[in-house]
Amino acid sequence: MSEKGGWIRLLVKYRGKCAECGKEIPAGEYALWSRGSKAIKHVKCETEAPSTGTKKPAVIELDCFVCGKPAGCAECGFETNCNRAIVSQACICSRCLEGKDAYQNYQQAFLEKARKVAKVKI
Repeated sequence: MSEKGGWIRLLVKYRGKCAECGKEIPAGEYALWSRGSKAIKHVKCETEAPSTGTKKPAVIELDCFVCGKPAGCAECGFETNCNRAIVSQACICSRCLEGKDAYQNYQQAFLEKARKVAKVKI
């Protein structure tokens, strides 16, 4: 579970109503919950852009698994098919993906993260 801007991503246990669009959020779906306002909203719910009045999708930016910088979710080619709330946290940015040793760098990042989690040398 992560908290960004006061919203916490969680798996919904009980059916709820989206604070943004008013549509139902079924149990078993990931959503964003605000502890302060006790509100819930869809992860990919469209929000009203305050200055223009046009609709824009809410974007959750993932960090690159290899370099740790933003993965570039807004420019990602998989954006229409990617549910960032439940997608693997192992996305990589286009710079790391197109690098000479992309696969080896990905493997090395995985091993480093596994060492930190397991607190043992692999």
